[in-house]
Amino acid sequence: MKRVLVLSDNASLQDLNNRSNLNILISMDCEIHIGCNFLYGNTTSPERVYAFRDELEAAGIVCHQLSFVPSENPLAKQSKAAAELEGIIKEYEFDLIHCLTLSSLQCAGPAAKAQKIPVICTSYGFPVHKGVSFLKKAALLPKMKKASEYADVMICCNKEDCLLAEKKLSAKHTIRIPGTGLDPYRFRAPAEDRFRMRDLMEIPQNSVAIITVGPLTAEKNHAVVLKAISHLRMLELHYVICGAGPKADSLYKLTQKLHLEDRVHFAKNRDDIVNMLHACDIFCLPSKEEGIGMAALEAMEAGLPLVTSNVQGIADFMEDGVTGFSFDPDDVMGFVAGIEALTEDKGLRKHIGEHNRYAVEPFYRGNVEYIMKQVYEIQLEYSEKTEKKTRKQKKTARKA
Repeated sequence: MKRVLVLSDNASLQDLNNRSNLNILISMDCEIHIGCNFLYGNTTSPERVYAFRDELEAAGIVCHQLSFVPSENPLAKQSKAAAELEGIIKEYEFDLIHCLTLSSLQCAGPAAKAQKIPVICTSYGFPVHKGVSFLKKAALLPKMKKASEYADVMICCNKEDCLLAEKKLSAKHTIRIPGTGLDPYRFRAPAEDRFRMRDLMEIPQNSVAIITVGPLTAEKNHAVVLKAISHLRMLELHYVICGAGPKADSLYKLTQKLHLEDRVHFAKNRDDIVNMLHACDIFCLPSKEEGIGMAALEAMEAGLPLVTSNVQGIADFMEDGVTGFSFDPDDVMGFVAGIEALTEDKGLRKHIGEHNRYAVEPFYRGNVEYIMKQVYEIQLEYSEKTEKKTRKQKKTARKA
């Protein structure tokens, strides 16, 4: 039985983005170990993290608590986590290590190299992209290049990251997958009637409702939509924000400052997003950086037109004027124009929404899993060959 270690800084990343990979490894009869920080730095609730760990252990997956420290710098030195990983890697003799973050790659890489264990790394969005300042690029690129030297395969979830990895980083191989994989048809059929759902959400039945789903962080840039709506007071618009995070208070204050209290609905974290998407008319994703944009892909599957920024992973599925409208992240008047066009033309909303149901198909989970299974098979086969070669060398040395 092959033994695989899957690493990330926090448990939420595994829960939200890596479930399909774990299922692939289970189907391949691998012994799976997960290493991350189950206690701190998670974006999901503590209750959800506890439940996720219970699910892992019930599936026979070994969990390792690692002391990754939350940091705005994705390549900050994590000495304690690196030391813990060195011990784990020596103890269990893994056949493959899969890192889901650059920091976990940086920590596990030296020990993996010493033990001749193949390493793959998935990037859900590099911290360096077109919208990043020259100074940030200058500070991070050398560290990214050094960390990538430990990766036999770098897996990128969008075109921009893939090009950067090929040109600037040092992994042996670079491949691209279409995001993390969308569940086919999961978002097409709501469990709750639209009319009733609007009543529950306190949204007038005759209004146009915009929805955004995602953590309330500076990167998600919700403020630009609030500012855009403040320019469209003559339209019967409502804005639903699903999520929680450190920018919640500043967004509440901005809503009050713009006198939008009766139009903006803070829904916090929800488990009925499918119903909420179908109760709304337009999906906004104004992010300043976005490795994948899964929430927008889910909205496309639900048949909503988009108004988004034009950054990173969003550019992989966003076609301006076709899947919706796309603007620079800080272009408030651009967002005004896009929202206004879709608000005033119900036929346009319907036409784009119907198109989006089909445009999202390349991002279905099956397409991602097909590639990932091949990567796992090839790297585990390589590991087996390396192990046989090492045993042969040791045997020859003993005879000598």
